[in-house]
Amino acid sequence: MTRLIRPSVVVMLVALAGLACGSGAGAAESQSTASDFLKSLSKMAAKQVFTGTVVVKDTASGTSNADDQVISKSTTVTSLNGTVVFTVTTGGIVAKTTYEERTRVDHEARYQFHKVVGYKTEETTASGTNNDASVTVDLRSDGTYQINFSGGGVTGEYRMLDTAETICTDLGRDPTCRPGTSSSNDVGKPANQGGVAGSVDGRIDRNRPNVLVGSVTQRHERSDGSPATRTVTWNLSR
Repeated sequence: MTRLIRPSVVVMLVALAGLACGSGAGAAESQSTASDFLKSLSKMAAKQVFTGTVVVKDTASGTSNADDQVISKSTTVTSLNGTVVFTVTTGGIVAKTTYEERTRVDHEARYQFHKVVGYKTEETTASGTNNDASVTVDLRSDGTYQINFSGGGVTGEYRMLDTAETICTDLGRDPTCRPGTSSSNDVGKPANQGGVAGSVDGRIDRNRPNVLVGSVTQRHERSDGSPATRTVTWNLSR
């Protein structure tokens, strides 16, 4: 985490360094003074750690259709809602994650004397905390700052259901057609659900230099190339 050191502090450090370059008892006394000052400076710097929260929300939704007008058609609906709350304290950083992703595909396959109609649903949910998290603040000399954050995901729950119904459209011409419904399902525990990483930029308020507050909305692509919206809200102080 980057911390600002006032110019007066820098000047004092230079002065102490110059005194330490002397000789004899005076040099030893100067070195002791410099050492004591550096210790107090370290204590002061330790108090400059930012604490608070950084909240990252990812959302996405979409509908797509495919229809070749002859053999098949399908409609796919997807949604994503994920939130990671980074809590920053002097003792460490914890990321609390809630994650929910859903997909439903309604499909129809047409054949000469029958068709197959069905749907497939997939759902992944996750909730938990992760100590493998990082939040850093980069204070810049031009009065701006950047907050970088990253956090690993948590183990989730996966559920899948796939059903298909065979419908005979012309039994007279295809007496072997057997109408009926079949289904399959699957469950699992995928790891690393809801992990996030990114950064936001802001400008320091001169009237409140020890408080960083803001919110920004970002657009990004998911791993499959589909668009998503990310909202980052932060409230840090020192």
